[in-house]
Amino acid sequence: MLEVDGVRKAFDGRAVLDGVTFSAAPGEIVGLVGRNGAGKTTLLRTMAGIFRPDAGSVRYDGLDVYRVPEARARLFFVTDEREWLGHYTPKAFLALFSRIYPRFDREAFWARLRAFDLPPNRKVQTFSKGMKGLFYLSLALSTGAEGILLDEPTEGLDPIYKKEALRLLVEAAAEARPLIVVATHRLEELETIADRVLFLREGRIDGEVAVEALQTRYGKWQVALAEGVGPEALERLSGVRILARTGRVMTVLVEGAPEEVPGRLREAGALFAEPLPLRLEDVYVRKLGGTPDEG
Repeated sequence: MLEVDGVRKAFDGRAVLDGVTFSAAPGEIVGLVGRNGAGKTTLLRTMAGIFRPDAGSVRYDGLDVYRVPEARARLFFVTDEREWLGHYTPKAFLALFSRIYPRFDREAFWARLRAFDLPPNRKVQTFSKGMKGLFYLSLALSTGAEGILLDEPTEGLDPIYKKEALRLLVEAAAEARPLIVVATHRLEELETIADRVLFLREGRIDGEVAVEALQTRYGKWQVALAEGVGPEALERLSGVRILARTGRVMTVLVEGAPEEVPGRLREAGALFAEPLPLRLEDVYVRKLGGTPDEG
């Protein structure tokens, strides 16, 4: 179990992490989302033991990750920088990391290189962006680390490489059962791979949602308001946020029991309320802000 407890971190007097608390269990894929500057990368680096928390702690199975090397060695962090040790070949990576990680699976590593046609004797810095992304992910999943921390793992990948990367993550979580934390802006990907998603806002966890429960906890509705009824009538309702507006037609996100929503909206002045397909992006806007789109 990876436990983040009250972690605070500041740079040049500016708080980047402000009391972050959550946990992740083996076999679980946890998504971490937030607006630019919310602290996602700083949080991952602190979880990996690269940064020392100013307050609070990160523990793996009770061991402090920053203070105990054995705890850090059970985790593997993949940065969003695709040039990390780029002068190494995959073969050189194998030689280095098989010494650091005693559970390194050489057979799985070679199998992944073959599957993705990654040349073992070429320097990684000569790979295409997609090849680099698949290589670093393949390396991480071959180390035998019990926790994998990923910062924008599919950034810059074309659809084919991206599909392969997501497949790798899902297979690893099901088979080897590491805990996986993924920081990303690509919410549509988390819908397909994550068990739950944490919302990071101004250095704090501002709620979470289990992906399976998304449809039962939230609803997206198209609403037409009666003449003379303004959008403020909807905004006064608890758990309602306007996502888009075109004249008197609104798209709203509603938190609460789905069966109660139509009645609540009609009482506020809606002529009709029609359910729409819900995406994780809609909940992201509800949690982390943004202004309604106006047509």
